[in-house]
Amino acid sequence: MTVKEKLSMIGHVIDTPRVIKNAYNNRNDYMQDFVNSFVNHNFKKVYFLGSGTSHHVSWVIKNIFVDLLHIEGVACEPTIFTHHEAEKQSGVFNNDEICVITFSQHGDSISTCEAAKKAKDLGFYTIGVTEALNSVLEEMVDSYCHLVCEEEEIGPETRGYTETIFQFYILAIEIAKAKGYITDSEYAKLDNDALDLANNLSTIVDESIDWYKRNKDEFLKMTKSSIAGYGNNYPTALEARLKFFETYSRPCTGYEMEEQMHGPMRAYNADNYIFLIASEGEAEFKRLKELVPYYKDAFTEHVFVVTAEEDIEITNRDLKLSYHTTDILSPITYIIPFQVLSALICEDVGIDTKISPIKKRYVSSHYPSKRHGNLETESKK
Repeated sequence: MTVKEKLSMIGHVIDTPRVIKNAYNNRNDYMQDFVNSFVNHNFKKVYFLGSGTSHHVSWVIKNIFVDLLHIEGVACEPTIFTHHEAEKQSGVFNNDEICVITFSQHGDSISTCEAAKKAKDLGFYTIGVTEALNSVLEEMVDSYCHLVCEEEEIGPETRGYTETIFQFYILAIEIAKAKGYITDSEYAKLDNDALDLANNLSTIVDESIDWYKRNKDEFLKMTKSSIAGYGNNYPTALEARLKFFETYSRPCTGYEMEEQMHGPMRAYNADNYIFLIASEGEAEFKRLKELVPYYKDAFTEHVFVVTAEEDIEITNRDLKLSYHTTDILSPITYIIPFQVLSALICEDVGIDTKISPIKKRYVSSHYPSKRHGNLETESKK
């Protein structure tokens, strides 16, 4: 029997535009129950919970929902919610006005499942979001939403992160339309923004690959780095940092742009590589244009700007994207270059991202499954 070879990490990134288009065209396959949950309930506060990549995706989605749906949103780690947040409500909202959305691509993250249990015990409305069907998480919640990112075949998640943001943008505009928060013309504009992005995302992938190839020799000398963003792209910087560190294994930190100025600079020298996401934001964008020459003068020549904005000096080290989307959708475009960087630098130094380096799994962050190889043997039972 022929065994299908796993899709590589860069293969998943290159495949992302396809699943994004599917999410746009096939929204009726996943949106009904989720949209109805918001239409039929008067949610005033929504928690967005997930661990690892799912935490960063929940942070981006929180920003989208707060912008469009007139809710108070909180994105935090599931264990923080379970042990420190859940029972400390202000009393402003009734329990049935609080919704808890839990994200876990495989549906078996212990932290996320425990948070769903806690939320349901307290009388909050719970929604589970997974790619895997019939998961542990799906069984625990009041309502369920299936991610149409398709199963990722390797550990470092890329396609799923990007597609989940896009899918929940679609869900948010559908809810906003159904609840009368936006006009038909506003809905049409928001929807067309999504379609336009879906049709142009492959260009972002191609330009990111070209950027890596152009700077490959310099990237291969990198021993430590930082990635900073602001506004809607602060969580992008955190996800970029996670992706780079979990694959390439060299020290990397992620910051809100201004926070990088408060302490970390003392540890920087000429060996540091500094990546900056220059997204929309009047005051922050202006501040970034002050920081770029400062970093180059005070610390290191290895400063790389990733942007789709105009009115900023671009060097050969930088990535100037030819396609510009709205600020609320920009986390989808700005994560791609860092996914590409992580994937291709690993290929060039001989790190196989299809193989997990973790050999001992007797302590796991997931419920036992064949997928994680942590099922008890008969002799241990």
